[in-house]
Amino acid sequence: MKAIFLDMKFVFIAIALAIFTQTLTTGTPIFAMGDSFVAMTMVVFLSLVAKHFIPSSLPAFAYATIIGIVLCLPETPFREWFIGSVGKVSFLSCCVPLLAFAGLSVGGKMDELKQMSWKVIVIFLVVSTACFFGASLVAQVGFSMQGLI
Repeated sequence: MKAIFLDMKFVFIAIALAIFTQTLTTGTPIFAMGDSFVAMTMVVFLSLVAKHFIPSSLPAFAYATIIGIVLCLPETPFREWFIGSVGKVSFLSCCVPLLAFAGLSVGGKMDELKQMSWKVIVIFLVVSTACFFGASLVAQVGFSMQGLI
C-alpha cells in the first residue's frame, strides 16, 4: 500500500497540472473543477489498488479504463456526477502533464537509448507511417460509407 500512496503523489501533481492547463485554455476557475480532481483521483487510486491486489499482467491504465467504463454505465448511481465532473477537463489538458512525465522518465534512461541507437529511429518511422496510413484507411472507409467521398 505504501507504493500506491507514493504513486498517488505523482498522480496529484499530474491531475493538478491538467486542471491548471484546463484553466489556462478555457478560463474555467480552478475551484470550479474540484469535483473533476476528486473524480480523476478516485479512478486512478482504485486502479492502482486493483493493480496491487488483483494478480494479473494488466497495466494500471487498463484498470482505470475498466473502472471508468463501469462508472459511466447507465445503471450506476454515480454516472451523472462522474460524467459531469470528468467532462469539464479536455483530453489535451490531461495529455500535457502525462507526456511531460513520460519525457522525464525516458530522459533518465539515455544510456539505454544510446545502446539502441538507429533502431529507435527505424521503429519510430515504421510506427508513425503505419499509424498514418491506418488512420487514413479508416477515414476513407468511413467517409465512403457515408457517401461524403
